[in-house]
Amino acid sequence: MKDLVQSVELGVSQRKGIKATRPKVWLKNELVRVGLAESLCTYVMMVFGLGSVAQVVTGQGAFGQYLSINLGFGLGVAMGIHVGGKVSGAHMNAAVSFTMCTFGRLTWRMLPVYVFAQLLGSFLAAGTVYAVYYEAIHDYCGGNLTVTGVKATAGIFATYPAPYLSLLAGFIDQVFGTAMLLLCLMALSDQKNKPAAAGSEPVAVGLLVLLIGISLGSNSGYAINPTRDIAPRVFTAVAGWGADVFRAGNGWWWVPLVAPPIGGVLGAGVYKALVELHHPPLSEQDGGLVEELEEETAPLEKPKNIFGSTK
Repeated sequence: MKDLVQSVELGVSQRKGIKATRPKVWLKNELVRVGLAESLCTYVMMVFGLGSVAQVVTGQGAFGQYLSINLGFGLGVAMGIHVGGKVSGAHMNAAVSFTMCTFGRLTWRMLPVYVFAQLLGSFLAAGTVYAVYYEAIHDYCGGNLTVTGVKATAGIFATYPAPYLSLLAGFIDQVFGTAMLLLCLMALSDQKNKPAAAGSEPVAVGLLVLLIGISLGSNSGYAINPTRDIAPRVFTAVAGWGADVFRAGNGWWWVPLVAPPIGGVLGAGVYKALVELHHPPLSEQDGGLVEELEEETAPLEKPKNIFGSTK
């Protein structure tokens, strides 16, 4: 349909004597294109996610509850995938990028590009939300920016453990939460199983993040994403909250940085070991129909997977 419209437009232009020109490709460097798209989709996801937290905290329950935060991040992820899914794959999460590299769905040379882009997008989103809610935050806490206590506001930007949670339990919490994320992402993109329908991937992944938030979020805020946590944490450190953002929770800051990549590899590995590696050939699944079609038709390009590598 798109090609038909373009050809019609070209014919009309020629009849009117107008010189038709094709759109220029401004950025041909793949690293730059991927980096910009990954930064922007991460920024979009984080603005909606952190914005939902800021609204709930500063509104003191008048403008939403915990479910609002879950919805904010879930829908933010969906919008982020729409923004960058066809260009970078819209990982928006260093644990996802690391896992894709581990299983050969993304080249290792691209990992620094993804991580830097995600850090940049997350940092800028934290700054944006702080600017938008600046007066609300200072009105809520009386101008005293604290990490812990009744009027603490650092939790708007980064995750902190519940008072009862030990570092070991928190580490396990982050490993397990991220493992569930990657296990389900692998299933959603498995073309030989029951993948998300074409075009519905953003909604499916957004619902997955929502599901993790409403089931595995109370212990430590379900960071399940190193870049989502460390970049806003650094922002709060320089924006007035100080070094307490690294001391709070018995030095919690390193847990959402280290545990999610481990959990991501474990979750994806479990899916591959128990499901993906045991798929029968397509010809066996469909009684030879696929094999016959392959003989009669040209090979089709494998659909691009927005959950993994764009390579």
